[in-house]
Amino acid sequence: MESDSALIADAKRRAARILQAARPSREEAARSTRLAKLLADEDGRDLLLDLTDQVMRIHDPVRSARRLKELTHSGVPASLGVFDRLGLMALGGMAPAGPKTAQRLVSWRVDKDTSGVILPAEDPDFARYLARRKEDGFRLNINVLGEAILGDGEAEERARRVAQLISRPDVDYVSVKISAVCANLDVLAWSDSLARIEAQLIRLYRAARDASPCTFVNLDMEEYRDLELSVEAFMRVLDRDEFRDLAAGIVLQAYIPDSHAALERLCEWANTRRATGGAETKIRIVKGANLASELVEAEVHDWPLATYASKADVDASFKCLVDRALELGNPDAVRLGIASHNLFEVGWALALRDARPDGERIEIEMLEGMATPQARAVRDAVGSLLLYAPVVARADREASIAYLSRRLDENAAPENFLRALFDITPGSPAWHEQAERFRTAVHERATVSTTSRRVQDRRNPTPHHRADGSFANCADTDFTVASNRDWAAKALEQTPIAQPALITDLDTVDEIVALGIRAQREWATTSWQQRRAVLAAMADAMEEARGQTLAIMAHTTGKTVREGDPEVSEAVDFVMYASHLTLEHERREAQGATWTPHTVVVVAGPWNFPYAI
Repeated sequence: MESDSALIADAKRRAARILQAARPSREEAARSTRLAKLLADEDGRDLLLDLTDQVMRIHDPVRSARRLKELTHSGVPASLGVFDRLGLMALGGMAPAGPKTAQRLVSWRVDKDTSGVILPAEDPDFARYLARRKEDGFRLNINVLGEAILGDGEAEERARRVAQLISRPDVDYVSVKISAVCANLDVLAWSDSLARIEAQLIRLYRAARDASPCTFVNLDMEEYRDLELSVEAFMRVLDRDEFRDLAAGIVLQAYIPDSHAALERLCEWANTRRATGGAETKIRIVKGANLASELVEAEVHDWPLATYASKADVDASFKCLVDRALELGNPDAVRLGIASHNLFEVGWALALRDARPDGERIEIEMLEGMATPQARAVRDAVGSLLLYAPVVARADREASIAYLSRRLDENAAPENFLRALFDITPGSPAWHEQAERFRTAVHERATVSTTSRRVQDRRNPTPHHRADGSFANCADTDFTVASNRDWAAKALEQTPIAQPALITDLDTVDEIVALGIRAQREWATTSWQQRRAVLAAMADAMEEARGQTLAIMAHTTGKTVREGDPEVSEAVDFVMYASHLTLEHERREAQGATWTPHTVVVVAGPWNFPYAI
């Protein structure tokens, strides 16, 4: 095996040769120019999303035309080019007078611009596309796009379409996500979700096994929360005797640190499967493509971001996963797909392939339509190339725009190679910058952290709310953590549900009222610091009793754990925000200002956990 310095030099030479060999046609050059401008312009990407969500999704032509006029009234971003900009502005102005015509023209233009990236699912266009790409020397990994699955009926329809695709004689490679064939998956309902996933995968793997020729099914990855369910279902289904001879694949995303632990599990399982007479397994390594949704989920629940915080770490993780897959997976048990448009990554993969005795198990993959001249050059250099090709039915066309927008967004960062690809040349400043990023990632692959960023543990709560008036939102329970799922299950099983005593004696009622009045008066005489201490202690007690609270909610009102957990967090937030407000009152009091006191009464509930009133 060559040293890192030799492999880096070899990778850079190969990347330069591929880049020099990539000769775009006039149409490809024009499309690349438009794409480069769009990647560099946030307003242009926003307009594309708005046209999708606020024009194309509106089925009433009159409303759609009105919204188109509103979007274009103040101008159109220059990144769209002179022709498209003027045409869109003119169309927006005239749309209300001819709404149906405007709607058709918008659809025509969007279809034209996405034709090289998003492929039609209907024949004869789809069949012609498959034949043409096969003639061009490309293999295709077909992925069916569609709107998010909301119900079992939609899940069944999507699974039917995927199975139909698998059974086609001109298709031999298909990708599918668990979220595309199963509705409302939830790690908290682990057993139920896993059973439903297994049922759908069994159906699809049987279709793949019975297809002629046999179709390779790749289990795709989407959001972080689907990682463990996907890996577990993949291994369980393929451990069935009926699929012993069926080769299959799964994706791991390098921008998730947890993918490293998943890789170890998969390699150990794949080695055992192969050693006992089973088929080989393919692990497809990608960098990740759902950062926006991960950011939103982390922000909403006040969780740490599940992905790495920097692109440098993602690049290092990508190379670490490649190294570990080659090290842990036996050559006859684990094949490797390396998916990237970064030509340095492609060069690195090729350098590894040629430097290793088992290098033939490495396969290069790219996205259809995103960098076509470079894809041709890679095909010529490698001898073959697998293209990830999204297809969409006419009825789901809006989903294709969402897919394209996500691809544009993920490649819009200044440090991204695809952003630089449109004007990079060997030896240019952009080239040296990308080469240095690549070299750094190679060296840091041995030291990049592989520890999960989501390590919350509800089993052993410890007091942590500060009595200094500071405020931060309380984090919801992260049920992707297995120990938290166990904690919730035990709370539901072990929490006693006692019925509160019915009070009918008026003297007892008077005593309770008097207690409340006395508590209110005492609270009004406490210092600000004492109040903060009491409120912080309340918040700690509420956190400590979170499991009991969720169990009582579930058993007495039918509220699910998933529904109740954010409400406990919100209650803690109310208490700590009241503590935070005491700082303002204390400051105003010091300045001689008048203030209205906040009254907080601590009541021991019938189940021995506190309420804040």
